[in-house]
Amino acid sequence: MKITIQKDKILHFVVNFFFALLGTYGVSFGLGASLGKEYGDSKAFGNKWDWYDIVADCLGLIVGFGVNRCLTLIFS
Repeated sequence: MKITIQKDKILHFVVNFFFALLGTYGVSFGLGASLGKEYGDSKAFGNKWDWYDIVADCLGLIVGFGVNRCLTLIFS
C-alpha cells in the first residue's frame, strides 16, 4: 500500500514548522493564521474547510515547537 501526501499538506506543515521555531508567539500566530485561512477557504466559492490541512498545521506546530525547545535547552 502506497501512502501519498499532497503537496498542499506538506506546505501547511512546513510553514507552521517555521512559525513554531520562533517559540510560543510563533505557535500562536501560526495557529491563528491556519484557522483564519481555513475559515477563508470555507467561505470561498468552490472551496471548503479541510480538517486535514488543520492536522498538517498542528503537526508542523508541534514538531517545530519541539525543535525550538530542544535547541533552547542545548544552547542555553
